[in-house]
Amino acid sequence: MNVTQDEIVDRQATLNIEVGPESLEEHMAKAYKSLVDRVAVPGFRKGKAPRQVFERAFGRNRLIEEALETMVPDVVRDAIEEADIEAAGTPRVEVLERDPAPKIKAIVPLTPTVELGDYNAIRFDDKPDLITDEQVEESLTRIREGNATWEPKEGAAELDDMAVLEKLTATAGDKEFMSSDNVEYVIFAEATYPVPGFSTEVIGMSAGEAKEFSLIVPDDYPNPDAAGETALFSISVSEVKKKVLPELDDDFANGVAEGFETLDELKAKITTDLEVEVKNFFTRQLEDKAVDAMVESSTVEIPPITIEHESEHVLSEQQQQLQQFNMSLQDYMTGIGKSPDEFVAEAKETARTRLIRALVVEELANAESVEVSEEDLRDEINQMKQAATSPADRAQYETDRARDSISTMLRRRSALTRLVEIATQDQPELGSAPEAKALAKPKKKTPAKKATAKSGTATKKKTPAKKKPKSSSPQ
Repeated sequence: MNVTQDEIVDRQATLNIEVGPESLEEHMAKAYKSLVDRVAVPGFRKGKAPRQVFERAFGRNRLIEEALETMVPDVVRDAIEEADIEAAGTPRVEVLERDPAPKIKAIVPLTPTVELGDYNAIRFDDKPDLITDEQVEESLTRIREGNATWEPKEGAAELDDMAVLEKLTATAGDKEFMSSDNVEYVIFAEATYPVPGFSTEVIGMSAGEAKEFSLIVPDDYPNPDAAGETALFSISVSEVKKKVLPELDDDFANGVAEGFETLDELKAKITTDLEVEVKNFFTRQLEDKAVDAMVESSTVEIPPITIEHESEHVLSEQQQQLQQFNMSLQDYMTGIGKSPDEFVAEAKETARTRLIRALVVEELANAESVEVSEEDLRDEINQMKQAATSPADRAQYETDRARDSISTMLRRRSALTRLVEIATQDQPELGSAPEAKALAKPKKKTPAKKATAKSGTATKKKTPAKKKPKSSSPQ
């Protein structure tokens, strides 16, 4: 085997591989033994036809194609080892010639390079929003709504009332597509169930009344027999109820899930919970903003093949999300007015952005010497196992692959916490996010080779910028 390497471009190494005829013949012999046991040759039992007979029956090319299936991966792997390069993903392989001496071209993605900018110069003076009395009152209202009761009401149904529909039927043409008894129907201003306009028809009805009316069923209605049709609805009301909210007093506070002695204690707990919620949301915003600033001041080079592979994951994720809504990818593209080429281009850009941000954060973890203790890793795994719904799901968290993935997640999470600390060090302490559990050690200079071993990225030190990154200014 003869291997030559072109100049490295875009962090991709191109290997030109020439395989000798003897190697092809060796793999063809293996291919024959595999095929003859699976393929019926006229006049012979499976596995008994001589090779010459097999080739006359199916052609030499059939053996060559079968041989290449096993030969190419072996040859490419050996060529990468011979060239002494470190592949950072699956190569793109093209067989240029097949017979008698195969020629193969393999484009091998190399480890991305990351050159961090002066992230220590990033500064923000953003401050979290203060919790207002109005927000506390809104939370109290939601709790009251959750503890509301429905009591019988005299007279006609109004907005926010409940009408008990003793009978509800709907027909489109001569087909009945809806039939329910004793439906507790709450009347909302812009309700769209079962179809738009239904709630308006219920308003004004009293117990003991019946009514028929026609409404147009939306085109996207799940039942194709009714979609887009004018339907005749028939309803009868057996009872009208009104919502009764509990009084805001100490008894109410004592009756909620956690139980409080006084209403003031409940308000204090609500305030604390809102502050934690706002603080966590604010921290996530600062993390995103700080990573944006760090990306802007850094230089990252990623092989195009790596980006393409990641874009395939992006497209796969999008398809899975669409399947949850019973929507095809083609219908979605039509709905948003995108061509397939535009859709793929957007997926590639999303993949590129995602990779860059992950690589930069990983390199930050190297620069800050972030480590994850076995205790923190075990705690995180146990939390995930507790949330799992089956023994199989729980078992998957104990695999080496899962442990590595969770450890990487904790490491990056801690690096983000450290980055926010740097960016806000001139401001009152925000505190780290509760879930940031990995330990961030004091910053030390890390040699490039050591950083590469940790993060899978080749690192070069960049001269600290004299100016702040543009995006580090308050937004």
